[in-house]
Amino acid sequence: MNPAAALNTVTTRSFTLPIAILYVTAGCNLKCVMCSYRAPLPQELTLDEIRKLADELYHLGLRHIVYSGGEPLTRRDFPSICDVFKALGVKQSLLTNGLLLLKRYDEIRHYFSEIIVSVDGHNAEVHNSIRGMDAFDQIVKGLRAVVSSNPRPTISLRTVVQRKNFQWIGEMVNFAKSLGVDRISFLAADVLSDSFHRDQSKAVADKSEIILSFDETLEFRGLMETFITDHHSEIRSGFVSETPEKLFHIVQYYEALTSRSNFPRNLCNAPMVSTVITSTGDLLPCYFLAKVGNVRTTKIEELLNTHAFRQVRRDVDSYVLDRCQQCVCTLHISPLSAFLDRF
Repeated sequence: MNPAAALNTVTTRSFTLPIAILYVTAGCNLKCVMCSYRAPLPQELTLDEIRKLADELYHLGLRHIVYSGGEPLTRRDFPSICDVFKALGVKQSLLTNGLLLLKRYDEIRHYFSEIIVSVDGHNAEVHNSIRGMDAFDQIVKGLRAVVSSNPRPTISLRTVVQRKNFQWIGEMVNFAKSLGVDRISFLAADVLSDSFHRDQSKAVADKSEIILSFDETLEFRGLMETFITDHHSEIRSGFVSETPEKLFHIVQYYEALTSRSNFPRNLCNAPMVSTVITSTGDLLPCYFLAKVGNVRTTKIEELLNTHAFRQVRRDVDSYVLDRCQQCVCTLHISPLSAFLDRF
């Protein structure tokens, strides 16, 4: 039971911090059209600083650490970071592009409850055109090796649906099944915020290369209707993570970008139960909202209960922020789930 977490969901105060997303590095070994992560940033958190950070998080009631970036597997001391949180008994998940999965799996295999691999195409042509490098075959080799290992964590695919792959969502599900992974999830490509390092670099593609045209949104809606009918069993079983309603949210998001419709209504309370910590120590209420401070200069417990952070929670709860109304990646934990410690 976690009554403190339940209180988080119904007030603007932070009594505990069940979930933290840690950007291990801003460095990345791919050149995706959706983001500008390329080289590590100067003065990224050291292993000693992460040890101190982990201790603070543990005393705040951390249940689940999610590693993101950049690409976490490009950081050489990544297993040592995982060791820090393993010693604290914290659940660990990895978000990765999969390019180094085959090379580094033996080092990391025992740390994670889930490894989520970003794959944006069912073949090399589609995937590589989005990810900017000839990476598909190596990623598939890694996935096949990981899936065949025993014991192994849950292995998931995550596909960012966009202009270059929206026609192939059914093929993505069939591809995921052929690999033997445990599930696949879909989300739209965020093009409206400064997240994913887009505020730091001009390397990202113009959004016209990512979003759908008016005619393509018409096509996409029809394809999604067919997809939900043809893959109802995979949706019902949870192999496809999203419900039909959430899948149509992706369609409506792209329709809204062409002014065909309003943005879909989102349900999210991410800042009430989680936070994002960047590779240089900035603390964000979520992926898409502005930083409220830095963990190098201020204790996390203080940052979580600043006036600025509490105001963010009020605004999120009131659904007044454009970023929330236009968001592509939401998290919602009910008071009951929080009370039952489902993190």
